[in-house]
Amino acid sequence: IHHDRRHEAQSQLDSDSVLPIANHTVTMAPPTLTTNNAAVLSANESSQARHLANSVASWYLATLDPHAPHSQNVELRLRHPVHVVTRCILYGNISGIEAGVTEELEALFNDDDAEIKDGGPETLTRRSAARMEAFLASCADALRGDEDPRHDEPRKLADGDGKDGSKKPISRPTSTPTRATSTASSSKTPKMHRQIEHGELLLRLDLYCRTLRRIRSIADYSNGTKQLEECIILYEPKKSIRSRVRLIVQTFLSNVDCVRDVRKTLMNLILKATLEVLAVEIWCEELSDTVDRLASEYEHKVSFGSLAFLSSPDSSVETHLTPLLIKYFEYLQMNWESLVSKCEIERMLRAVLDRDLRYFFKNAVFHSVGHILDVCRDERGFLDNIALPPPWKEGVFGKSSGGDGNKDMDAAINSYCSDAALVSQALRDLRREVITVNGQILSPAHNVPELAEYLGQILNSNQMKKSLGETKDSILRNSRRRLKKRVSNYTSDFGLELESDFFSGGESDSSVASKVDVGLVDVLARRLLIAASRTGAGGDAYFVVRDLFGGDEVEVVPHQSSGRVNQGTIEIIVKMTSAIIKSHAKFDIFAKPCGDSDPLIQFHTTTTETLTLQQSVDGSTVLLKEKKTKMTGWRTLAIRPAYYEKITA
Repeated sequence: IHHDRRHEAQSQLDSDSVLPIANHTVTMAPPTLTTNNAAVLSANESSQARHLANSVASWYLATLDPHAPHSQNVELRLRHPVHVVTRCILYGNISGIEAGVTEELEALFNDDDAEIKDGGPETLTRRSAARMEAFLASCADALRGDEDPRHDEPRKLADGDGKDGSKKPISRPTSTPTRATSTASSSKTPKMHRQIEHGELLLRLDLYCRTLRRIRSIADYSNGTKQLEECIILYEPKKSIRSRVRLIVQTFLSNVDCVRDVRKTLMNLILKATLEVLAVEIWCEELSDTVDRLASEYEHKVSFGSLAFLSSPDSSVETHLTPLLIKYFEYLQMNWESLVSKCEIERMLRAVLDRDLRYFFKNAVFHSVGHILDVCRDERGFLDNIALPPPWKEGVFGKSSGGDGNKDMDAAINSYCSDAALVSQALRDLRREVITVNGQILSPAHNVPELAEYLGQILNSNQMKKSLGETKDSILRNSRRRLKKRVSNYTSDFGLELESDFFSGGESDSSVASKVDVGLVDVLARRLLIAASRTGAGGDAYFVVRDLFGGDEVEVVPHQSSGRVNQGTIEIIVKMTSAIIKSHAKFDIFAKPCGDSDPLIQFHTTTTETLTLQQSVDGSTVLLKEKKTKMTGWRTLAIRPAYYEKITA
């Protein structure tokens, strides 16, 4: 799950204040804030952003089709130049912008097939593309025409689009647009559509380019040691915030036709602006609720003035809406980190959970433990096979990787393991776990080399070969014998009825006598760090369980034992053809408010990752190495309610 790193400026906050937004209390920092100097644009940097914004605005207005709706022109005419400028600022020779680069930029604007040689990656990062999509969606909403489609969310990439938001080649006029003709009658004059004014488009582009210029400035300041910091709203000056508010207000006034449009239009404009400044693809529930409260408060304030004929719509907006929007953007500035994290979690949940089943579980009302067991049994196929994508493809570890392939995987894992703070936290999490390697307990480690050393000792030890004497068949035979004596006392055949299979600590392969390659030991050590960082209260399992079984009246918490959080166990099961990492956890469901009462029900989860192995012969020894496949890094999450016994009087 993504977590943007907080800058040094936030660590200098020494007191808090409270900001009410529509009857909702939000924690705010004091007005005095020391920002990163790299995020403060110089006069030259501001001039560069303004020059690029003016170049795009002038080219767009000179080449748009006046007979096409505004939203269509944004898609067909504005998308490509915005993509070019985005890459130019983030990766290009930004210092040479004022030295006659205008002609080169316009040549790129006119040619969708032109290769952009800026030294950057092949595609924009996922979140940079999300920012661009949100910006284009806001531009498309600047005018409301009869033919313009009304979207609730920014445009999603369609088949045939580039991964970074660029369009496939389209026919583009090189000079004056061709006048459209009617097939019905050659004498009929084509309809002229309203188009966005130069001043408004320039202001939108200027804010967008300044944001990108701040991101580039911060990246240059770090000398390439850090990836792009995607969300920099914390460093936007008050003047930029006021400009964003003014754009929302102007668009709102021009788009609202009647009272019933007020809430929908206002929420749509605010949420799209939010996606742009946070650089996320999907808004979380907290953002949606906050904007909904803002719209409700505005409607409440305006209704009294309008009924009493005390104010016009324009003055009502200036008096009531503008202050609410300014407070809202201040709220984003001071809570951006947690909001981005929640948006990324929501994105993950939408990606891995079936929409209909998710809606069913989120709205289901369970009347008893037996009712939950019955529903979970019916949906066992879904709950046992929730596919989780590789973390390095989802912008995890505080990164924003947008590509795919083994190179990205290795780079992301190496970057993660090079971050002292992240590794230190993961090692602390590991020391709280009970880790077994083919049934043998792994000693706690305080650094990565020590962890790899302990792993290597177990994997290549004689004790490991001896420990394989008790086979999986004998374990299952004993468990079935115990289960047979008690099965009549259970309310359901669902749950962890075969815990030795679900938590398969004794599963292994006696043929693993071959030597494990040093590289595989290092891979397993790194994967353990990732598994530790994604289990317990901060992992995917918790968020999925909370999403499906949490609610307004219940709270999902990691299972606690002896006054501390017990995150379960992690297993490594090495075979000749695969190495399996299983992370087990338990979560309790409590009625709110959580006190000393017993949990209503408990859920057990297992997150499983399988590493495919290949054998190579080195003299008389068979070495086991990792084999990377298209499924490398994919994990499977299984959720089951705990095993409950029916007590009869």
